[in-house]
Amino acid sequence: MRIKTYTFIFLTLFLLGGLYYALQPLRTAEESRQVPPEAQKEMETIIMWYTDAALTDYIDSAARLFYEAEGVRVEPVLKSGLEYVEEIHEAAISGGSMPDLYLIGSDSLEKAAMAGVAAAPADPEHILNDFNFPSNALDAVTYRGQVLAYPFYFDTAFLLYNQSYLSQMAESSLRSELAGQSPEEEGDVDQAMENRVEESGVPEGLDEERWQEMIAQRTQEMIPSSIEDILKLASEQAAPEGMENVFLWDVSDIYYNYFFTGAYMDVGGSYGDDPKILKICNEDTVQCMTVYQGLHEFFSIDSRESSYESVLQEFLDGKTLFTIATTDALATLNRMCESGEFHYGYGVAALPGVDNAHEAKGLSATSCIAVNAYTEHAQAADLFAEYLMYELTDTLYERAGKLPCIGSAAEGIRSAEDVVRMIYRDSVPLPKLIRLSNFWVELEQAYIRVWDGADPQAELEELDAQMRAQLK
Repeated sequence: MRIKTYTFIFLTLFLLGGLYYALQPLRTAEESRQVPPEAQKEMETIIMWYTDAALTDYIDSAARLFYEAEGVRVEPVLKSGLEYVEEIHEAAISGGSMPDLYLIGSDSLEKAAMAGVAAAPADPEHILNDFNFPSNALDAVTYRGQVLAYPFYFDTAFLLYNQSYLSQMAESSLRSELAGQSPEEEGDVDQAMENRVEESGVPEGLDEERWQEMIAQRTQEMIPSSIEDILKLASEQAAPEGMENVFLWDVSDIYYNYFFTGAYMDVGGSYGDDPKILKICNEDTVQCMTVYQGLHEFFSIDSRESSYESVLQEFLDGKTLFTIATTDALATLNRMCESGEFHYGYGVAALPGVDNAHEAKGLSATSCIAVNAYTEHAQAADLFAEYLMYELTDTLYERAGKLPCIGSAAEGIRSAEDVVRMIYRDSVPLPKLIRLSNFWVELEQAYIRVWDGADPQAELEELDAQMRAQLK
């Protein structure tokens, strides 16, 4: 997760030059539409900025189709992402080639609002409603109680598991039960597993269909709902051949660690924009962080060598049963399954709670489409934003590997991607408060220090005090 380090420079500049916009009612796209009729005739081209090269094919295709449908040309411009909002603002006030709409992370919407470059959608309830979007997607694009952008696509963390290994362990567990044995009775789990490997076929008294149903049901039951379940599985079940890690995740990145305390932290409230709401150090977060620290001895992951890329590769190589992944992993797995490079089945599930008393909540990042408040092409910009978000999103994942935010809550779960959408609905959106933009760096470092032995309560107390000082 990238954390921008130029926040304080930007804030100093815009507290002088952009404070006017922060104190004024936010401009709406409808206000921007009030242009003379003769100007309307010249609105043939709109400019769109974006920063992720993976979207180029999707946006270019959408621009062509949009021109054919609406007669409006769209000029997509790929930008570096460095000082992105500052560049939009500078282009707007200097009269340069500015974007009429642009893609931006929801966590940067306060910055865009303070710069005066975010216009509220003209008719948000037309498409931005609870039927089309989960509530946290709408929260992500809301600032000061006003919707400022269109939620486009998201990323979030989830539990990824090797379905083949889990099914083998489920079958072994069932055979043990049918034989009237348990790992505790057998004493040596590894030896018991070796004995069972030779067992095959359908147990006496069962047909093939019923046996497979029992394995599938037991596999589902073995998907962990807490870290305690993972530890129990590791201690009671022998590892199938080829499996080296029961649970492996990146302990150096807050995106894959946050779920341990995420349900009990609150930075900025529902919309992530309220400086009066700050909950970092409390009884629950301290307890969850203490459990997290205790996992170091069990899993022995070195925080200095841990990385998401290496962790995911271990899973792709068939060495890991459970890991914490993000949406990019699904596109990789689907591609490898089609090419025959991944020789296992896989599944996704909600993040495991810390224990039976503490649930999990992971982070989510929502990318959105914002209309520039300075544009004279607001109607066309709004129309193209809706076109990107609503008309073509069935191809977004295929073309760009991005999961769209839009999706009716009434839709059923048919794939791993649908499960991840459900997990996204219960995730924690990144907050928008500029003054706390370093929170994630500091929390990440606190997690690493706790993993390596620092006192959990002392670390959380210090972080809480630091963030409160920044807010003041």
